Amino acid sequence: MFRVLGEVVYHVAFEMMTSHVELWDDLGYYITSHIETDFQRAVYVFQCLTMWLHEEFIDPIVEHLLPEINKRLNPPSDVLVDNSCWVLAFLGAFCAISQLVAMKDYAETVMEMADKMVDSVRELVERKLEVGFVRRAFRDFEIIVKKQMEWYRMNEYKLTKSLLHRLYVIKGMTMDSKMVLWRINVFVERGMADHVAA
Repeated sequence: MFRVLGEVVYHVAFEMMTSHVELWDDLGYYITSHIETDFQRAVYVFQCLTMWLHEEFIDPIVEHLLPEINKRLNPPSDVLVDNSCWVLAFLGAFCAISQLVAMKDYAETVMEMADKMVDSVRELVERKLEVGFVRRAFRDFEIIVKKQMEWYRMNEYKLTKSLLHRLYVIKGMTMDSKMVLWRINVFVERGMADHVAA
């Protein structure tokens, strides 16, 4: 739905942030100002920013974004509900904690959000809503991890590996979903090995 917007934002943000021209405050303002009125668009733009984000850029965004993500990670009560909002909340949560895990001030926030992600997936699996929600989120999760790994250090690898393990052991999850997690884990382990060897 917002794919073209996301691609444009990513490429412009990447060029600006890697050249240290500026932090693109307008993008941060755009995301924070749309979180309540247009959550899906705001979190989609945020999860497209798969490069490492400067602390000054990420701080005001997560301050507004995480409470809304937390609310929307509550599993939908009806199978007929559009799954896009929950999927984007799951992906937005991961993108946020992967950016925050190396910052000591956010240690508790990272753990709480990871717990919420796992609990939400567990509830959807138990309620037999896995196919419509969880599997779609896992496929997009795989894409994001592969892109983010370009800047991962040990903190990010450990967080991702721990989250993958906690999701994988959820009882009742189908093999199709577990296979996606397994594939992600293979990439993460390979990246960790390369990181240690470097």
